[in-house]
Amino acid sequence: MRSTTTTSFFGAYIIFMLLVSMTACGESKVKTDPTDAKVEEILSQMTLRQKVGQLNQLKHAKLIANNHKETDINIDSAVINGDVGTFLNVWWMKDKRHYQKLAMEHTGVPLIFALDIIHGFRTTFPVPLGEAASWNLPLIERSARIMAIEGTSSGNMWTFAPMVDISFDARWGRMMEGGGEDPYLGSQIAAARVHGFQGDDLSANNTMLACAKHFAAYGQVEAGRDYNQTTVSERFLREYVLPPFHAAEKAGCRTFMNAFNDYDGVPCSGNKFLIRDILKGEWGFKGAVVSDYNSFEEMVDWRYAKDRKQAALKAIEAGSDIDMMGLVYMDHLQDLVEEGKVDVALIDDAVRRVLKLKFELGLFDDPFKYFTDGLQEKEWRHPEYVEHARKIARESMVLLKNDKQLLPLSKTKYKKIAVIGPIDAKPETHMGTWSAAGPKEDVVRFTEGIRNKLGKAAKVTFEAGCADEHTADTKALNRAIRLAKSSDLVILTLGEGQWFSGENTSLVDISLPEPQVQLAKKIKALNKPTVVVMADGRPICMPWIKENMPTILESWLAGCEAGNALADVLFGDYNPSGKLPVTFPANTGQVPISYLRKATGRPTENGTRYLDASNEPAFPFGYGLSYTNFKYSNLKISTDSLKLGQQLEVSVDLENTGQYDGKEVVQLYISDLYGSTSRPLKELKHFKLIALKKGERKTVHFTIAEEDLKMWNEQMKFVAEPGEFQVQVGTNSDVVITKNFILS
Repeated sequence: MRSTTTTSFFGAYIIFMLLVSMTACGESKVKTDPTDAKVEEILSQMTLRQKVGQLNQLKHAKLIANNHKETDINIDSAVINGDVGTFLNVWWMKDKRHYQKLAMEHTGVPLIFALDIIHGFRTTFPVPLGEAASWNLPLIERSARIMAIEGTSSGNMWTFAPMVDISFDARWGRMMEGGGEDPYLGSQIAAARVHGFQGDDLSANNTMLACAKHFAAYGQVEAGRDYNQTTVSERFLREYVLPPFHAAEKAGCRTFMNAFNDYDGVPCSGNKFLIRDILKGEWGFKGAVVSDYNSFEEMVDWRYAKDRKQAALKAIEAGSDIDMMGLVYMDHLQDLVEEGKVDVALIDDAVRRVLKLKFELGLFDDPFKYFTDGLQEKEWRHPEYVEHARKIARESMVLLKNDKQLLPLSKTKYKKIAVIGPIDAKPETHMGTWSAAGPKEDVVRFTEGIRNKLGKAAKVTFEAGCADEHTADTKALNRAIRLAKSSDLVILTLGEGQWFSGENTSLVDISLPEPQVQLAKKIKALNKPTVVVMADGRPICMPWIKENMPTILESWLAGCEAGNALADVLFGDYNPSGKLPVTFPANTGQVPISYLRKATGRPTENGTRYLDASNEPAFPFGYGLSYTNFKYSNLKISTDSLKLGQQLEVSVDLENTGQYDGKEVVQLYISDLYGSTSRPLKELKHFKLIALKKGERKTVHFTIAEEDLKMWNEQMKFVAEPGEFQVQVGTNSDVVITKNFILS
């Protein structure tokens, strides 16, 4: 808002707030949300320019406009004139205070400051796909809670997380940012992360707005290329893509972000079907929709809008509320209203949503509540947070092979241990992308973690063996071989670099880089006890490793406590319990791949197949070994003939038959044996993480409700159809025991 209106507007607003408060006290029987009345009063005082200003998100730097050309905007003037409502990437507290002070002095409407806080702010946790492998929802929620506490201590009020895109294609680098391939697991994780960020009280100064992204189908981009087109049907959208978004909305997520891709030929930023029909219509979403970076203007590049002005028109008509860095709203929205091309009611609806967020954050009561001095020293890397980073990292690790039972390692047997491989050469590799304020100095590398664990009991030495993850180096290889020859044990660390998963990191080939394969072959030839540790942000195809190395542990990019967590697992202080949240393909040609496949008309021999490779993945969804053994038996269902509206009780006995205490993720799948549309072979519907002492047995119980049996039928209605179903319970999506029942 312009400064000339400030005194009269803000004074009127204060008087109005007092009247609302007195009215609420005198009419306690009236059940109304007083915030709505406050929003309406502010809205009534605004000029059109001031309204449009609330819908602009800027950053503290040169701004993107006119198809990625840089433009200089006086940020102070934009704040004073009310031309900005939210900020992106303002790092320093002094700058946030400065802009908030200007806003309150000149407009009376506070600003929201946003930052991408994805898997840690100062304390860095495993990449989100890694955390998903823990299947431990309370721990995942706790990570988000810590991110909110650390992030808000630095004045951040809004994060662009969680990413809840479902993807079957590991060529897409942003798979690392999500919860995997399964809609049910993804939905549970989405809800946990939303609640972690937003807490129970958004007005507290240690909670922040969550943002479910990318709406929608970004994980289904063609050929796994970022920013690309999609070709998914509405049925696929509703069955696989939308459930985690709907779960986030039902969990109270206050903001959604547009996707960069198109859906059904319409870029998502201008897609009325997605935003107005489904999100704001069917689901009744009351929060705000923000563009992805410059995605409104990019509708011109999509050839969906002829120019930036038409892009602004299409975005606001579709229901997109906030323009992140595109400047098309700033440049054109007021003109569109004044020309009669945009109904001001659309502007008002968007502004209401933004103002409501600011009330919910408590910014109208205290605009500077997130700028408390001393919180950073108190909250950053609190010992409890560091310990959580270690705990979630080790619970995320997945034991893929342990054929010769080399693991767990003895703490006294090996006196000379060689850590070899490019992963441990740089501490920042373990952080992955989107590591916010987490410095590499905080990272405990694998080598350091093993040294911390063993102390003086062993000499632990490192050699990279390669120039980097993708480049061979003969001298480095020779040094690594000499070290391995003189050692009793080799920890071979392979995988991706820090910047080879994340946004705009699509790969045409997700195979382990050849220099690392050659390094592994050289190490294998020495016949030394060797543990392969894979550190990456996506599934990596590693056929030679899988075939020839008997011990493989997937660590993901595990965050600041990577080394300590790995040592806990390697030396048996933690028995690995992680399960894969995505299918690991045997080779790149299999992707996209998922356990959610259908039988097809020719499912068996000579049916749908490759001539040059098997259909089978390297490791199936839900897969993960333990140092102990778990036996499933005595699967029971309460009835084999179920009526619509009734519930089915399921129980199974789980026994720890091995020599170690451990935890097992018990997975329940449902197979709809026939329906009005073709059905997947099975769908995850429930899971439980069960801890058992060695020799202990427990009966695990599940309840299947009608909602678990629903599907989108031929008429695109979400219903449970009468027919035959199969309950499948087991240790992963391939190894299950079954019972059938009839729904009538």
